[in-house]
Amino acid sequence: MENKGTDALPEQKPEAPECKEDSLLPIAEKGLFFHDSFFEEIRKHFETAIDQMLDTWGEAKSVSDLMNSYRRVRDRNLQQENQVMAFSEDDHNHKVVLDVHDFKSGDVKVRVEDNQVVVEGRVEKEEGDFKSMKSFCRRFNFPGKVDMEAVTSAVSSDGVLTVTAPKIPQAA
Repeated sequence: MENKGTDALPEQKPEAPECKEDSLLPIAEKGLFFHDSFFEEIRKHFETAIDQMLDTWGEAKSVSDLMNSYRRVRDRNLQQENQVMAFSEDDHNHKVVLDVHDFKSGDVKVRVEDNQVVVEGRVEKEEGDFKSMKSFCRRFNFPGKVDMEAVTSAVSSDGVLTVTAPKIPQAA
């Protein structure tokens, strides 16, 4: 019988790889999502996504404040299915907007990995003897050619993350 050492083990990839520090993108901090002009182009897409999520969950809407109606759903029932996300595209960029409000006090990371943008969040809470942890991981692929080295991210002061992935212009 042949002895097959353990030299094949280093080639195995772990199921949940740790973030490589050099692949992490800086996250610029901005003002309130519905007030800062930085978010103006994507705001309507995000509002539509909130509206659709509230319809799905049968939540009464406050026309004057969709965000508070949405936050009430998240406070009562924190699930990945009710984490609002929106996408948009123009001639120059793809944009993803994702609510990370519940993770702002913890750790939110954006990185580029294997031609994907990966957004992860994790937060731990302690109340007396009770300890809890929540996390999420979302991976985004963009159609066409994208300049992955020029991807940027920004978060509003109220916890809405925007990732911008510039398109590579196609030769005419």
